Amino acid sequence: MGVSAAVYAISFLLIRALSRYRELAADRAAALLTGRPSALASALTKVSGNIARIPTKDLRTAQAFNAFYFTPALGREPGVARLFSTHPSLEQRLDQLGRISAELGETAAPGGV
Repeated sequence: MGVSAAVYAISFLLIRALSRYRELAADRAAALLTGRPSALASALTKVSGNIARIPTKDLRTAQAFNAFYFTPALGREPGVARLFSTHPSLEQRLDQLGRISAELGETAAPGGV
């Protein structure tokens, strides 16, 4: 019984890691096929809903401590949550697309990612 639980737990984590790897591979393939990684990065940002979190008001005009409410208290991403995630974080995906963009020599579009 203990061995089956250990095998299940290990396979559960490995399947999730494989899923994250496949997502990054799909992003890389799409960026290379289209030749426009910045367009993919822009679409990922819009689809993820993080575009709504971009401040529309100048945070320098906010009251002293109110400007810090948009920052997560636990940092960018908790380690345990990452193990159970089936997708890489948006930041990780955007970092990869940025590197691909640099490899391809793509210039960033005005106002784009």
